[in-house]
Amino acid sequence: MWSYNETQKELILSLISKGKKEQEKNEKFAIIDMGSFLGLFTPEEKNIIDEYLKIDPKSLGYKLPFIGTEENTNDLISIKNQLYINAEKGKVIIPCQYLPRETYEAYIKLNEIMNNEIGKKVLVLYGHRSVARQIFIFFDILERFYNFDVGKTIKRVCFPNYSEHVCMKKQAIDFKTQDSTISDDFDKTEEYKWLQKNAKRFNFYKSYPKNNNLDMMYEPWHWHHEK
Repeated sequence: MWSYNETQKELILSLISKGKKEQEKNEKFAIIDMGSFLGLFTPEEKNIIDEYLKIDPKSLGYKLPFIGTEENTNDLISIKNQLYINAEKGKVIIPCQYLPRETYEAYIKLNEIMNNEIGKKVLVLYGHRSVARQIFIFFDILERFYNFDVGKTIKRVCFPNYSEHVCMKKQAIDFKTQDSTISDDFDKTEEYKWLQKNAKRFNFYKSYPKNNNLDMMYEPWHWHHEK
């Protein structure tokens, strides 16, 4: 497993800071193209990204299947002004997310039936991502959650060509409740219990269950849509 030295860590911190500033002002950051993304950074910061993209995941014993990437944004539906309630922050609006039309329509139907049956809905915390956005999430999670531990990070954030968030043919949604439930407690909610029983009616399936054989972190909030 590769690691980062102190100079590289400082570059990553700078990269993350610039990405977050762009996210605050660019509602299309979830689907930012690679050219615009790389244009945010210095040559040294771009070199960090280049080195990451040169990695062969299979050389690390990566078990996820290769599914490829898609950069076509013509069929994407934007999802704006999603609101949830946080006990400390109050009302929080999720940054604009995107879903392919077919997945979006399935999500809307799922939410309508869920609301009719249990009086609750789920939000799209994360939907479709560009390759560039997926790269940014890797570095953000690497620093914010795992103190630059690459081995732990790749069990949570997929390489772009292996990510269901990036590939529309198997589009992933990270669901969020409308209250302050954190993602790690999602499987304790009524919404999750309903999804367990009903999501397959809308062609949504859990990707990373407990004790999965893919060496990925258990993610009860992460479901993919099979078309």
